[in-house]
Amino acid sequence: MTRDIIILDTNIWISYLLSRRFHILTKLILDNELDIVTCNNLTNEISEVLQREKFSRYINKKDINEAIKIHLKLCRFIEIQIKTNYLTDKKDNYLLDLYQAACATVLVTGDKQILEQAPKFGFNAITLKQFEDQTL
Repeated sequence: MTRDIIILDTNIWISYLLSRRFHILTKLILDNELDIVTCNNLTNEISEVLQREKFSRYINKKDINEAIKIHLKLCRFIEIQIKTNYLTDKKDNYLLDLYQAACATVLVTGDKQILEQAPKFGFNAITLKQFEDQTL
């Protein structure tokens, strides 16, 4: 049986972190020995989003650095080249490049545009709830 290769979009990591459930995500990944992949673009986006002013009352710089370190330890790093131009929100196309480079089987996201558009191009995109239902 082949193992799923999973991409967790930025909004998934941030959702778990800001809801104080990051430890649950970590446990979920480790207990199920999930193969989670990342790339520079994803790691940078997580860091950049977390540093936005609107999140400063919820998370400090030290916590952001710690979250990025944990992210990198939980994920398998993949080098990607930007090639894809399918999505309406062009800055999200790197996720499809990561999907292809990693031979991923699923992209977990809360982004409605990605959920709607990615399957049209052969990418398996699911919601966090679907992911949790399949994993828990």
